[in-house]
Amino acid sequence: MGIDDYVIACRSYKRSNVFPQKTYRMLAHNGLTSRLYIFVANHDEKVLYEHALRGLEYKQIVIGEIGCAAVVRSICAFFPNGQRIAFMDDDLSRFYCFDANGALDKDSKKLHKYLDDGFTAIDKYNLGAFSFSFLSNKFYLKDKPFKEFRPAPLAGSFFATRNNPKLILTKPYTSHAEDIQRAVQYIDFYGGILLYWYAGFETYYGEENGGIQASGERGDPKNSMNRLTKTEAISWRMYNEEPLLQAYSQPPKLVHKDMFYSLKLKTLPQVRKAQKERGSPVRSARWLHWWHQRPDEANL
Repeated sequence: MGIDDYVIACRSYKRSNVFPQKTYRMLAHNGLTSRLYIFVANHDEKVLYEHALRGLEYKQIVIGEIGCAAVVRSICAFFPNGQRIAFMDDDLSRFYCFDANGALDKDSKKLHKYLDDGFTAIDKYNLGAFSFSFLSNKFYLKDKPFKEFRPAPLAGSFFATRNNPKLILTKPYTSHAEDIQRAVQYIDFYGGILLYWYAGFETYYGEENGGIQASGERGDPKNSMNRLTKTEAISWRMYNEEPLLQAYSQPPKLVHKDMFYSLKLKTLPQVRKAQKERGSPVRSARWLHWWHQRPDEANL
């Protein structure tokens, strides 16, 4: 495939037994498995995935590295600079989306349409990367446009961009808070993220065996105090050593529901103020109509 033909790069760790029923099933449902590259930790894992996917279509299983941030480095090294890449995790059960009338399709086959539109839009308007809101609550979606370019988190479980390691790779602490680490890099360079409000993936993040919680990067998931202590130390180290996090994110806070420390973006006015102070682009655009190709309101 050429760099303008997007590929799907899925990082997966110790989930060969569930992967065929999760992200793979969702991609097969959307007719996208011919674009799928699966990045695993080592040779033994590769054998397990080959066995689990025997007889099924995919492009290639690639041996990468252990750790979510590390395997993203392997993905960036594997593909040429400029390659269109949709980065995915291994536990995306379904792709859902609303239609223009507000009806929810819980197991949509329209992912390819969003990917085509997203890559076209980020190239046409120089927007850098796109993702989804992962919101299915109509109350929170009230008055939202179909898609919008603005400062926003860049979900680690799915984001799409052209291969640019300088912006994609996060600091080599851990994969913890990679959505915010990566988002501030794109916000500072491009001014925001292209976000599709009325679509996302059903995922059971942190509930499946394997994945980031099995890597030990966030501490022992079965020991809440160990997890709390480790994520607090990691979060503060990241925040204290990274000027972009200080500019665009709030200081680390305890996420009581999950019992670990993490970071989140500042409010939109605070981010805009920081962009102006840093001299980074301040840009916005709103697409009000489904699949409309031009911004209805834009300052690009």
